[in-house]
Amino acid sequence: MTRQISFLLATASLVALGAGGAWAAPVSPAAQGSSASGGPAAPAAARPLAPGAATAAQAKPYWGMLGQYCETCHNVTDWAGDVAFETMQPRDIPGDAKIWETAIMKLQGHLMPPPGHKQPSQATIDAFIAWMANHLDEAGRAHPDPGFVVLHRLNRSEYARSVEQMLGVQVDPSALLPKETESDDFDDIANVLKVSPTFLDQYISAARTLAALAIGNPHPTRAIAIYEAGKQDQTFHVEGLPLGTRGGMVVTHYFPADGEYDFDLSVFTGIGYYTGLDHANDVVLTLDNQKVFERSIGGAKDLKEADQDPNVAAKDFKARFEHIRVHVPAGPHRVGVAFVARAFSESADWLEPLNPRGGDDRMATIRGLQITGPYNPTGVSETPSRRKIFLCYPSNAGEELPCARQILTKLAREAYRRPVTEADLAAPMRFFEQGRAGQSFDAGIENAIVAILCSPKFLFRTEFAPPERKVGGIYRVSDVDLASRLSFFLWSEGPDEELLDLAQAGKLHEPAVLERQVRRMLADPRAESLVTNFAFQWLEVDSMDKIEPDNVEYPGFDEDLRTAYRTEMRLFLDSILLKDQDVRELLTANWTYVNARLALEYHVPNVQGAQFRRVTLTNPARFGLLGKGAMLMGTSYANRTAPVLRGAWILDVVTDTPPHAPPPAIPALLENVPGHKQLTIRQRMEMHRRQPSCNACHGIMDPMGLSMENFDAMGGWQVKDRDTGLPIDAQGRMADGTVLHGVSDLRRALMRNPQRLVQTITEKLMTFALGRTLDYHDMPTVRAIVRQAGREDDRFSAIVLGIVESPQFEEQHAPGAGGAGRPSLLTTQAANLN
Repeated sequence: MTRQISFLLATASLVALGAGGAWAAPVSPAAQGSSASGGPAAPAAARPLAPGAATAAQAKPYWGMLGQYCETCHNVTDWAGDVAFETMQPRDIPGDAKIWETAIMKLQGHLMPPPGHKQPSQATIDAFIAWMANHLDEAGRAHPDPGFVVLHRLNRSEYARSVEQMLGVQVDPSALLPKETESDDFDDIANVLKVSPTFLDQYISAARTLAALAIGNPHPTRAIAIYEAGKQDQTFHVEGLPLGTRGGMVVTHYFPADGEYDFDLSVFTGIGYYTGLDHANDVVLTLDNQKVFERSIGGAKDLKEADQDPNVAAKDFKARFEHIRVHVPAGPHRVGVAFVARAFSESADWLEPLNPRGGDDRMATIRGLQITGPYNPTGVSETPSRRKIFLCYPSNAGEELPCARQILTKLAREAYRRPVTEADLAAPMRFFEQGRAGQSFDAGIENAIVAILCSPKFLFRTEFAPPERKVGGIYRVSDVDLASRLSFFLWSEGPDEELLDLAQAGKLHEPAVLERQVRRMLADPRAESLVTNFAFQWLEVDSMDKIEPDNVEYPGFDEDLRTAYRTEMRLFLDSILLKDQDVRELLTANWTYVNARLALEYHVPNVQGAQFRRVTLTNPARFGLLGKGAMLMGTSYANRTAPVLRGAWILDVVTDTPPHAPPPAIPALLENVPGHKQLTIRQRMEMHRRQPSCNACHGIMDPMGLSMENFDAMGGWQVKDRDTGLPIDAQGRMADGTVLHGVSDLRRALMRNPQRLVQTITEKLMTFALGRTLDYHDMPTVRAIVRQAGREDDRFSAIVLGIVESPQFEEQHAPGAGGAGRPSLLTTQAANLN
């Protein structure tokens, strides 16, 4: 079986790799320097103006800016950036669209002309951009190009969500599959989702693990699972555990069979000095929030034993929480370990606690949990996954094949994301028969599920072009393929029954039906993936997980704060994106979500408890994304702020005008050395950017980053530099001359052109939706979506609908003659994979 599955995946990966590079889009006649008829190009003066082209007279009010401010570097002598504007003409705008789109981006971000060079006025820049974009949009309307997406493998997030949709099994994809390669900020870009021999082995291993979890095993091999509690503060209640408890941990564990399981709890009371024994700690073990075990540790008797004979005491304490045997039915169950909470008004320690929330430092904590079993298994009871899989169950041998066909037809339809044929069922049925031989019906179904999960039809989002398509032509994707595009965009998983039924009936492409489905899907809880998958990647929320704070510089930091930052960001994004608000509120919203820990960091009064609630902010510095701790921590270092990272974040994430990569061999920012004169961050950065080659980017990034310097590296508020003790100087002058006195001024400067943020969101969301990098020929469509969204108050749904209804989403540009045979090769290989 392993060899068969490896062959199927290897065949698909070779096809995918072949698809990645050779299918080039056709070159336009203008770019080839030939006429549409194939003959030599006519003299420029004799050629009629193409759509989007302009005469010299029409261009005169705008073209002069290039000669005055740009041709100093971009000329036939220097060819800076391989561009010489003096060789370009207004009538060639459509053919030079790629250069002009880049020029627009550079001008919008004030990346060009570089800081320190003579600058055009903002009015001059705005007029040129508007005029040029209008001509590029006209050319785009005349010659639309929806682009082409290569064979698209599911990334591990999509894989896990699709498996849960199909089998009802929740898994951590990072434990089963390797980390994906990211491109353009996202992990769903098709041309980097390659397949290697190592991937093949991991897919097969993952499929076997998931199939076994879904079906269960009445006679499993006894196994050990170990869970660690993590670094969160255990002084207070932990989300997910019963109210009235404090500290501990909660996990979801899959129990393979009905039977008895041993639970070993790691209860930590101190090393050398038993600081957790001052008073009795009642430890409870819960199963699905029901208490199944309780025992105490600590108090006068235990403290005396630990003091007089610590070795014997340690063994006794450990034995109290080992081999706790509990009967558990098969399936997923929430296992919790915690302490019964007790009231306290102040710390029992002699010194003031470092914990900014107060409380008691001298407490026992839970370090981990081990589950061993099963002992004395009695079978497999009905689990959520078995209920989802077994639509029928045979009572005799004659019913087995029909029942297996019914089960596998449903599973294959969900896995392959389309109606299934007899050819599709041939391989799963064959694997069922092989697994059934000499074993049970369940074993046959499990074997067939492994085959389905390893099939290229599941692992790859294959789209089939219509037979009548023309080489290099544009065609509309089928309704079935449109359903997959839509579901992976909005839910990061395959289409549901309603979507597939409409696709199978050929109705999904109808505008009214499509809009209705988009609105239905946005209202569905599965649309949460647009926050946790799309928005978290776009905003680089996970960057804060790479920071391990210096506990000398930031002794008050704890893992609960990091967790709170993540939850705040999720709830805040949800309140705008999924509640269909104006997306410009992402920068200006005066509300957020806090619990007691986060309220303490943000200086929000009268908030108690672990539950998050919406609050209105009174400090404008905390408004919108610029005041969110997740962003501020992720753009810092472990021991200091990083204005360069924060400025680069603004350029990349907010305005989508990413700075140039730094030149090679640029030295790092000088760090302060004990015993020498201490310098502020600002002073060290001023020394760093004295070189003109550095100032070209730092002159743009640094003023924005320094305007946020009142936020420390952990997202807290600071008024003095940590090294020098001098007051924070948050002033700066942006590349366009705008003077900043802090983060509120930066927000106002960014909101002077609020549609820039809307366009950034549109570009990022379209990249995520299509699974490919946007190119210059996509920009007219992007601007059209932004204009339409503006007429609908810039609501998130308007942007989503604009993308879904765009040619880029609904159509495909067939490969040119160089790759003409490959789609049919893919079709042939897919047909042969049965």
